[in-house]
Amino acid sequence: MVQKPARNVRIEALRLAAIVAIAVFHTFQPVFAQAMAWMAAGDAAAALAAARGGDIGAIMASCPVASGALGFINLLGAYGNCVFFMISGFFLLPGCARASRGDGYWGAQLRKAGRRAAVIGISVALYAALALAVSYLVTPMPGISVRETAWLLGGLEFIWVYLAVMVVTPVMGWMWERCPRRGLLVCLIIAAVYLVNAYIAFVSPGEAERGLLEWRKLMSAVSYVAAYACGGLIGEVRSAAKRPNVSWAAALACACVAVVGLEEVLAFAGATNAIVALSFKSTSALSLALAALSLLAAAFSKRPQHETDASPRSHALIRGAASGILGFYILQSMFYTVWRGAIDGLFARIATGVAANENLTLAAGMLLGAGVIASLIVIVVLLAFDALTRRPLLKALRLG
Repeated sequence: MVQKPARNVRIEALRLAAIVAIAVFHTFQPVFAQAMAWMAAGDAAAALAAARGGDIGAIMASCPVASGALGFINLLGAYGNCVFFMISGFFLLPGCARASRGDGYWGAQLRKAGRRAAVIGISVALYAALALAVSYLVTPMPGISVRETAWLLGGLEFIWVYLAVMVVTPVMGWMWERCPRRGLLVCLIIAAVYLVNAYIAFVSPGEAERGLLEWRKLMSAVSYVAAYACGGLIGEVRSAAKRPNVSWAAALACACVAVVGLEEVLAFAGATNAIVALSFKSTSALSLALAALSLLAAAFSKRPQHETDASPRSHALIRGAASGILGFYILQSMFYTVWRGAIDGLFARIATGVAANENLTLAAGMLLGAGVIASLIVIVVLLAFDALTRRPLLKALRLG
């Protein structure tokens, strides 16, 4: 039996960072929208009165530091999704490209693509059946019904984009190997995609609700394909052992400080439109840049010579938790109303309790801290559940 090569624990830790980013983003997504609405209204007196009455959005809008933090948090959803795609591209595209020069490429790669598709399909089917059972037999969950499709289609659009990319990866790998200047081509594609995204975000955002095939919505999918290609390019550079004289970890830290600073400056200036546009609907160039720097920092960090099963327990824990990212995303989406209700209740208790004493800065800080802690609790619960259900099923089916 051929032993699988040990996985880079830093890249596995980056997968976990993506889970945290996605969870925190979803926790604060409605709060961000409410705060931006209060800021855009420009009625400071009404916002202050609402804040003292326990309105969460008004509380956050009344504190520029908190509003800036929400702006940064709103970048984390696209960041986490880009990291997810980039890591897949990092491993899969260079591997497919190298294999495409050998015999039996198409048969082998199509089997691998079919295996990945089966993992996704079985994961969705398992948790969809569970969601329906809970909704019909335990407690009704809005939108979860055999007569509705939005929770399976639009609610999991990220998963379906990922499935499509996995299916076409053998073709992408074959083309990748035969493209003489693929680095330049990938950079040009990314530049073009994000120019269109900038036009959407700053000029033509369209309606708040979009159809699945509306062109602006499709740009989110295109953006993730661009992230996948970017990850492939980083993977190719790493495979060639080209180690640039750059401290990518330092570059990432500087970029994070710069982005946080930018969000805070915009919040203090009351530039609501700019804050919203910079993180607009999963098409943020800032999120892509932070994701790319994160992968570069993980891929080019100094690694131990031997990362084997004898690695510390923390390494095994990181790898085990990171392997649940797909299950986490599906569970978080399908059981949104369950964890959302618990977090909204927590936010309401903090808002009414602290804001009633007119200490709005303390209330905003407590809301931010409580939201992050609650997100981490949701992550632990969902990853533990995934480890006890989906992953054993995949192992039993020899897909794990």
